[in-house]
Amino acid sequence: MDTKEFKTIRELKKFCDDLGVDTREAYDNMIENESDFEVDNYRFIHSDDIDKIQQNELSGDAYMLGCFSAWFLADILNAPVGAIEAMQKAEAYEAIGLWILESDKIEELQEGHASQDGYGHHFSHYDGQENEFEEYYVFRIS
Repeated sequence: MDTKEFKTIRELKKFCDDLGVDTREAYDNMIENESDFEVDNYRFIHSDDIDKIQQNELSGDAYMLGCFSAWFLADILNAPVGAIEAMQKAEAYEAIGLWILESDKIEELQEGHASQDGYGHHFSHYDGQENEFEEYYVFRIS
């Protein structure tokens, strides 16, 4: 084991101890190159996969997609803000979401959402915070 690997393991132990997470379980998942796993009420997502995972999760709820702010949706859909506001006022959230999905704008929406709010707002159901360790984002989920 080289010095860098030893330092990383020691850092992982401190990181996990600070969160109250089982170091061994987290380490085993990382060694197995798991891209998305949970340990002790924390979700670990590899940085190479987080955008695609978020896109997949967002795609699964057309109603929720229509709930983003009107100005943000108007920009994504290249539509007048007033049109989006009218649809939201009419509670046509699912229709807006389907418009996003059918227009193949989910990647653009996800990238804008992540750049504005970070990943914690979406993945951390507990407090909206995001932590980072090495190549993983870590979120408290309960």
